[in-house]
Amino acid sequence: CEPCRKVKAWQQKRELAVGRGSRLGQELRRWEEDCQLLRCEGLFEEYLEMVLQFGFITIFVAAFPLAPLFALLNNWVEIRLDAQKFVCEYRRPVAERAQNIGVWFNILEALSHLSVIVNAFLIAFTSDFLPRLLYQYKFNSSLHGYVNFTLAHAPPSYQHPEYMYCRYKAFRDSDGNYTLFYWELLAVRLGFIIVFEHVVFFLLRVIDWLVPDVPESLELKVKRERYLAKQALADNQDALLLVSRGSASSPVVPPHPHPSPPQTVCAQDWGQAMVLHAT
Repeated sequence: CEPCRKVKAWQQKRELAVGRGSRLGQELRRWEEDCQLLRCEGLFEEYLEMVLQFGFITIFVAAFPLAPLFALLNNWVEIRLDAQKFVCEYRRPVAERAQNIGVWFNILEALSHLSVIVNAFLIAFTSDFLPRLLYQYKFNSSLHGYVNFTLAHAPPSYQHPEYMYCRYKAFRDSDGNYTLFYWELLAVRLGFIIVFEHVVFFLLRVIDWLVPDVPESLELKVKRERYLAKQALADNQDALLLVSRGSASSPVVPPHPHPSPPQTVCAQDWGQAMVLHAT
């Protein structure tokens, strides 16, 4: 948390100041100032914060539709705070190569599936959407008398002597038993949950298929780099093969122990040699 981090930073600076002793009044070098910062302990807390926020937003979005808007505003501020934290309060972390976010992706995927099911149950059992729809289909399309239909009469044994009748919101008869409409509504709600989750999951798969994980332009660049790397490797192998073949086929000439200087023959000596050869 933010207060805990502030307390740790203050405590570490105080311990380092006590350890410096006589150099307390001297100006610190840059690396000494960086050494006084907190050690970066990884991104577990950052991932956990985002996963918790994603879970609360997606699971209970039907109960509070403005939650994504507030999450967007919170993340906009959180980006600036995290930037200030990693630049000014933490030591520079050691970079490590990673292909993806690891197990956090599986957690987010499980939360997304759970949120679809939970929202389907919330819409089916906490809203008046399905009771109104079923009442329109069976009794009256204009919803005339709907409120009176949803109120049940309390049994006489539960009524107060001073009041003539008592009504409450439920689909029960005068004896307190569930009516036929209640069981029909329950079947409609369960059917709505199954259809809703299947439709949402199908749309998720379609969107996942339409939107690639790697953009097409980036994929072309990656393929081009791989092709150039393979081509360069093949050229190097061909060059090494030619060098090895040339060294194996050429004879080895031993060097002369005392190489003689080059001799020059003039035209007169050449003419005399030709006359002697003719005679």
